[in-house]
Amino acid sequence: MIKEKFTLLKDVPNILKLSSANIKSLSVDNGPRKIFVPLQMMSTRIDHFTKENVFSLISNIEKRRALAVVNILDYNLHVSYNLPSKQMIINLTPFGVDDIYPTNPDPKNLYACLVYAICFKSIVTGKFVVPESYFSVITNYLLSVFVNLFGKEYGLFGIYSTEISKLKFLTACYVLGSFFGVTGKSAHRKAGTVAMIQYKDFEEELNKYDFSTIDDFIKSLSEMRVFPGINRHAFTARILRILKINFIPALEDLARFISTITTSNIPGSNIVNTNLFRFNQTEYQKLLEISKLVFR
Repeated sequence: MIKEKFTLLKDVPNILKLSSANIKSLSVDNGPRKIFVPLQMMSTRIDHFTKENVFSLISNIEKRRALAVVNILDYNLHVSYNLPSKQMIINLTPFGVDDIYPTNPDPKNLYACLVYAICFKSIVTGKFVVPESYFSVITNYLLSVFVNLFGKEYGLFGIYSTEISKLKFLTACYVLGSFFGVTGKSAHRKAGTVAMIQYKDFEEELNKYDFSTIDDFIKSLSEMRVFPGINRHAFTARILRILKINFIPALEDLARFISTITTSNIPGSNIVNTNLFRFNQTEYQKLLEISKLVFR
């Protein structure tokens, strides 16, 4: 399930569909080469399971053709994939620069962008398929995020802590629908098993929601009294304040989610929040196992 655009980012495209001519006009001269030079200088200091794949890409002139370094002024994400030209895209605009300099952007952030780009491409092109069986791990991790960010405000730590099971159930329905395309009774059954909740009493109400969309997920949280009164604006504002803009796509798209988790494991970078492990270290480590399969 690869999303065309992001609801919470007001229809920002996920995958780009620019012509080769457009990409060329937006590209930085010798951009991939300019990334390679500073990374080569710091290569001995990099110790990460993605290193072999990253340097295999940027050290080979032919392979570097699959990478474009661009300035897309109205695109606020660092990384994407361009379908027509089959290129990984690194966008310099969010860095506030229009070219690559020796220390700007920070080489650690350029490395993080490459990791994200390789992971993202692998999933959106189908080279790597995330097994559906991981939906429970993703659910458990996101549950920890939501409880941490919204739990105090909505009383999940107090007398309404029983609502955590319902939150887990709805989160599982959303992960199954939005990330894996599993909806309806099949999703309800699988989510019920993971959340250990009897959902039959409100199954008719569940049928109102399209759990492949984050709008309906947020609506279900409000109308089913887990986060009473929450709306898209309040939900997005909290995520932006705590986890910043690059976590928003991870909530809507599976390829972005796995790429975000993978990139968050790179010390010293700040493309995505590098403290994501703190929400649930056990499930975070399990998610990294997916990342390691992508880069195997």
